[in-house]
Amino acid sequence: METPPWHILLMEDNAEDCADMRQMLLRGGHRRYRFSEARFGAEGVRKVLSLEHGPVDCVLLDYALPDMDALEVLDALREGADLPPCPVVVITGTVVEEGQPLLNAGAQDFIGKRWTGSDSLTRAVENAVDRYALQVERRVAEQALRVSEQRYRALFNSIDAGYAVVEVAFGDSGAADDARYLEVNPAFARQTGLVDVEGKTLRTLVPDIEASWFEAFGSVAMTGLPVRLEQYSAAMHRWFDVYAFRLGEPQARQVAMLFNDTTERKDSERALVAAKAEAESANRAKSDFLLNMSHELRSPLSSILGFTQLIEGGTPAPTPAQQDSVAQILNAGWYLLGLINDILDLTSIESGKTVLTSRVMSLAEVLDDCQAMIGPQAQRSGIRIGFPALRRPCLVQADPLRTKQVLINLLTNAIKYNRAGGQVHVRCNAEAGQPVRVSVEDTGQGLSQAQLDRLFEPFNRLGQELGGETGTGIGLVICKRLVEQMGGRMGAVSTVGVGSCFWFELEAAPLPSMVASNAPIRTVLCIEDAADRLQRVEELMAQCPGARLLRASDIASGVAIARAARPDVILMGSHLRDAGGTEARLLLAREPSTANIPLIAMGDDVERRATDSSLPAGFVGYLSQPLQRTAFIDALELVFQPRQTRGERAPASRTPHAAPCSDPR
Repeated sequence: METPPWHILLMEDNAEDCADMRQMLLRGGHRRYRFSEARFGAEGVRKVLSLEHGPVDCVLLDYALPDMDALEVLDALREGADLPPCPVVVITGTVVEEGQPLLNAGAQDFIGKRWTGSDSLTRAVENAVDRYALQVERRVAEQALRVSEQRYRALFNSIDAGYAVVEVAFGDSGAADDARYLEVNPAFARQTGLVDVEGKTLRTLVPDIEASWFEAFGSVAMTGLPVRLEQYSAAMHRWFDVYAFRLGEPQARQVAMLFNDTTERKDSERALVAAKAEAESANRAKSDFLLNMSHELRSPLSSILGFTQLIEGGTPAPTPAQQDSVAQILNAGWYLLGLINDILDLTSIESGKTVLTSRVMSLAEVLDDCQAMIGPQAQRSGIRIGFPALRRPCLVQADPLRTKQVLINLLTNAIKYNRAGGQVHVRCNAEAGQPVRVSVEDTGQGLSQAQLDRLFEPFNRLGQELGGETGTGIGLVICKRLVEQMGGRMGAVSTVGVGSCFWFELEAAPLPSMVASNAPIRTVLCIEDAADRLQRVEELMAQCPGARLLRASDIASGVAIARAARPDVILMGSHLRDAGGTEARLLLAREPSTANIPLIAMGDDVERRATDSSLPAGFVGYLSQPLQRTAFIDALELVFQPRQTRGERAPASRTPHAAPCSDPR
């Protein structure tokens, strides 16, 4: 791209001199020029400042113009600034003895008119342009530096954190042993309590200051690695949160520190810790008192209820008046017993003494049990209640007993606070990758938003003003705590005059692959005489909805069940070489209906036998105790493979030895 021509303004009242300068510049180099002229100083100043003919790259200024001299023109161009808006070269008719005043006034150069040639004039213009550019660049940098310094100083003086720059001193041993303050901000005194510190050393200001501070500063100065530390200074009776970093090269040994006095925060933290410990101690004492008191109340209350029931059913029968009194005592007693039980339950949960058993369980079984338990109550109250028909297995990770407790409580409330002839609907929503939600919807009076906000407050019986239903106001709180302890959450929505919906969510458990298809239900027979091991088998079978479990505690009953039910696989909880196992294999092999049933051994010594080249006849695999979830399910899946030929089971060779896995479930 072609370089644009330089714009030269000739401020000269002699036309011949103007023409000569034009020719000299045009002959003196290869640069292109365009020219404009001004006969008077005021005219030239106006053209430069107004950009009438565009920006001027250089002014050739005659020293003496009719209206102004060169110093006056330069002063008018500068308008109080250090430099005029463009470079100026002064052309004199004679040697100017006072050249320095011209340079001080902003001129870049001055040359004699009579002895100037093409080369010297061209060099003067080019040098003037170059020097002017350097001066402008330097002034811009200086201005930026001033602005930066002003911003730094404003920040330095305004921040609330203390800031200091120190020079670290090292002793003869090479370890840092002191630090001299070079600069501090106004907040330094507020943060440290030290004043007039610049130029003084830290040991002079605080003679017994801890050596650990110098170790930290020395490390920063030598390595250049910043440090962040929160440390207490016993000498200054303060806590400090300090960020220290090196300034400049290692030989400068300068370290900058940004810090805050955190003593007040530390005192508050200690006070909070002490208050929390005191509150926890008081809460434990309260819980222990409630637990002990509740247990103490239950014993005499049980006696009261027992003897009252004896009176109620005694001979001769109580009179009608006595019967009313007995009924009042029983109603009050049962209510009080329920209150005590709820307090015991809530206190036990809040004190952490409630132990939950988390395992994979079938939600359908929980719904069936709750339907059987709550059905009579709903029928007596004239409430129609509907449960969902789950189309596919729905497994959750939870405590079965506590899950039933939560659902029964919600169902009881839905019946108790419903309208006459009302309805209750139980819904179950299970979406892939989401928690399983169980909802209990009623057609009662509903709750306002203010009531919903206080829904889970202990002893707050919302809606009691609507009727004379008994209750403690603790049940919902217990339910929420239990659900949360099982890793779920609980909530409610309600519309006044329409009804309420109480729901809880539990973690979904994955379905074993054996029930992913429409495979027929498989039967598993477990022969095991150890109750704890049989319970473990039951827990694992609960994770296999596509299979059912038959139990036997000895060989004789196990063989009898096998002959009658013809299971798909038999789990035998005995050693491979003991008499029981041998007897069972022989008895099963005698009948064609049981001869081909695969046997899987479960025993403590099977890990050692994992190195054996073969298994005794009739066994297709083994499981080591304690049983592991993955190994257990894998073993059953392989046994339950589709038959390859007419009525034949998969060959035993396709059922590998089930090895222990890392999954403890």
